[in-house]
Amino acid sequence: MELILIGIIILALVLYVGVIIYQRHNSKQIDALQEQEQKMSKLPFKKTMSAARQQGLAGQSQEEYAKWQAHLQEIQKNGFAGLERKLLLAETSNNRYRFFAATKLVNELTKQIATTQQALDEIMAGFKQIQADAEANQTQAKSLRELYQKLRKQLLTKSFSYGAAADGLEEKLSYLETSFDKYNRFTKSGDHVESKSILAQLDKDLTELNDLMKRIPPRFKELNNEFPEQLEELRQGYQRLADKAYQFYDIDIPSELTDLDQRINKTRKSLKELDLTAIEAADQDIARRIDHLYDVMEAEIKAHQEVESRHDELQAFINHAQKQNRELQTELDHLDQSYSLNNNEIGQAHDLKQQLDEVRSTFENDMQEVASQTAVYSMVAENYSTAFAALTEIEKKQKALNDSVQGLRRGEEEAQRSLQSFEFEIRNIKRQVEKINLPGLSRSYLDFFFVVSDEITKLDQELNQVKIDLDVITKALITTQEDLNKLKEETNDMIDSALLTEQLLQYANRYRHSHADVAQASDEALRLFNSEHDYKQAAENIATVLEQVEPGSYKKVEESYYKTKDQELKV
Repeated sequence: MELILIGIIILALVLYVGVIIYQRHNSKQIDALQEQEQKMSKLPFKKTMSAARQQGLAGQSQEEYAKWQAHLQEIQKNGFAGLERKLLLAETSNNRYRFFAATKLVNELTKQIATTQQALDEIMAGFKQIQADAEANQTQAKSLRELYQKLRKQLLTKSFSYGAAADGLEEKLSYLETSFDKYNRFTKSGDHVESKSILAQLDKDLTELNDLMKRIPPRFKELNNEFPEQLEELRQGYQRLADKAYQFYDIDIPSELTDLDQRINKTRKSLKELDLTAIEAADQDIARRIDHLYDVMEAEIKAHQEVESRHDELQAFINHAQKQNRELQTELDHLDQSYSLNNNEIGQAHDLKQQLDEVRSTFENDMQEVASQTAVYSMVAENYSTAFAALTEIEKKQKALNDSVQGLRRGEEEAQRSLQSFEFEIRNIKRQVEKINLPGLSRSYLDFFFVVSDEITKLDQELNQVKIDLDVITKALITTQEDLNKLKEETNDMIDSALLTEQLLQYANRYRHSHADVAQASDEALRLFNSEHDYKQAAENIATVLEQVEPGSYKKVEESYYKTKDQELKV
């Protein structure tokens, strides 16, 4: 029972302490809210409003001032009183331990004070903005007035730099003066909001005017001085060239100069309209056309110099190329009598002659125009460049053509030397075969021997034709050389096989009486040797049996044979 009582006492104490703590927490929040409310009520509204009123308000500025004043009065009349009532009620509720009601009031007060603070901040900012606008207007107006005075002075002292644009600029300055007067009226009446709007337009207009007054003098200078001076220089230059019979292609320079004069005068007069975008575009076009005229005349002068300096060189080049072509055609005619020209060499030389004739024709026409003073030198110079390039290519082709036909005689000489070599080699083959006194030759060997002999004979006949075809002869040379090499190889194989057979038969005699198979193989080898003339097979038959009787015997006979081969075959 005592424990229960103690527990109840402790719980009561905890609850009491909790209540006291929560009450103090609410008291601190209420005190903080009271402090915020007092700070808001002590804001320097009168001083700020007084500073704004000292600007002499009227119009939109007065309306702005009245709007913020009304907001402030509403807050001071109802807002602060309401806050004070709720603060008192919250404090009373908290003291009477009505924590739920106190907490609700604290939350409401927190939001309401925040809202009121935000509204007061906006009101203070509104009053300050009225004062700031007035002060900013004064500063900006001073700056704009200084720029205006600078531009007016500039136009007054340097009106000659603006030409027809001066009147239009003066009108703009007069309009700006009217805007300044309007600004002054609104400022004096205290309508600083409307004054600010006027200043914004003044700022824009002055910026545009300042830009115009910077861009106009260079354009007027071009139109009034530079372009006319350049046109006069072009007229004098053209006249000097015309006196020397210069011609110009696809351009009427006098008409172009007259048109440019008119364009310059028209553009100069249009300055009064102050459309600088159009004027600058016109100036760029005029400058481009003037530059083109300079380029055209300069090109004709340079072309004239080039034609004069390269005339003799081109004429000599043409003469030289045509002489080469005549010599080439003569050489081809001679060669055509002895050789078959299979690559249309004569036709190629004729085509090159036609190209040369065209180059000469163009050159002579140009010279006639130069002589009659009707030549456009730039076109003549272009023809010269084309002619030099064509002649260089023609000369290259003629040289290549000449080199190719010069090889015909060298090819014939080489073919004759090859023929002599073939004849010597086949005679040498015949002597080698005859020297070893073979009982006969196989039909296949004889057929191939006569094939090669016929090829050599036919090659000799081709080379002894009145008109030879080196393409055919070259192919025959390749075929004959290949067949002759093969014949030499077969001849060497046949001779080796025959002589080896003889030595193997002699070696086999030592076993002939003791080994029947050796005797039988020897008889068969002799039959192949004397009747069939198949020396390779004869050697293989006897060698096979000997190896069975005496391993290594074939290698021994073979080594002995090759040691004495050179002496046996010596012619």
